[in-house]
Amino acid sequence: MEKEFKNGLIAALNNKPSANFSAEDVNQAAINNIMKEIGLDENSSPREIRAKEAEAFALIEEAVDEILPAKLQDVLGGYAEVKTFARDAEVLFNIEKIGKGRAKLTIAKGARGGIYRAARLDSKYFGLETRVETVAVYVTLEELILGTMSLGELFNNILEGFEEKVYKEVFNALATGTPVAGYDRIPAEATTKADLGDAIDEVMPLVKQYGVPTIFGSTSALVGLANPGDAYHPELEDSKDRRNYGVIRLYKGVRVVELPNYLVDNSNKEWFYDVKYVFVLPSGVKPVKVALKGEMYIKKNEQAVGSEKWEAHKLIGVGVAMANNFAVIEVTDAE
Repeated sequence: MEKEFKNGLIAALNNKPSANFSAEDVNQAAINNIMKEIGLDENSSPREIRAKEAEAFALIEEAVDEILPAKLQDVLGGYAEVKTFARDAEVLFNIEKIGKGRAKLTIAKGARGGIYRAARLDSKYFGLETRVETVAVYVTLEELILGTMSLGELFNNILEGFEEKVYKEVFNALATGTPVAGYDRIPAEATTKADLGDAIDEVMPLVKQYGVPTIFGSTSALVGLANPGDAYHPELEDSKDRRNYGVIRLYKGVRVVELPNYLVDNSNKEWFYDVKYVFVLPSGVKPVKVALKGEMYIKKNEQAVGSEKWEAHKLIGVGVAMANNFAVIEVTDAE
């Protein structure tokens, strides 16, 4: 792919206007370039377009692979390190900076699904297993050509899908992996939504010894969290945050992040992760390791029923190099 062509495609995927064109114009220019590259024009029939879909998505894959790591790094914040590896490379992270005295084990997913294994940090390198993760993308080349969906919207679907996969692995590992290993987290008492602030205050000084803390949790667990009132009236900022976001965004100077959560069954009862857990994690040392291996490929799902379904596939590995430097607080009345 020529550099100018790829840069235009990347700008469209990022929904980024240029000096001379709006984001909409940049998207249209990228679509025009794709059509030219695969031998289509404005007079091409739907049948001709369908015959070229695989070629078009192959071009999009290459550009997505170039920007996905940085975008994941942005959304995962200062607590995660995202690295790319060639398909035939060994996946290793240097964890020398974390040190045996600061984090006494690693948590990584084992060969069996849902099982997390623990390993002592006897080496300065942390190896990860990868597996294919899949994100459904309900879009056709015809929709992109007609403008009913933009390249930026397509990329956001892919990014959000892989972001969900990473969040799920990280917080399931933190919630279930550590007790098996025999090392204690920073101890935290179970609490209620009304008293969550007191529970966070208990663990915050300890987490701060390992990095800048960040608070993660579901809306239902975080909804009662509030800053104490004083002469500066922080409760006014809290009210503004609740009106705009549902939960506060800053607690005593510490960032509060609402975890994306989703219903995963038809009964409306099973959530993506347990809403009762609130995590207080140190950032800076970037204890979460995310590996992106090989090339992404976008493939049509021939078994899709009722709509045309394409799927983005990527080899991903997620591990956590921490144990005694974070806290998990159970909010008993969150549901």
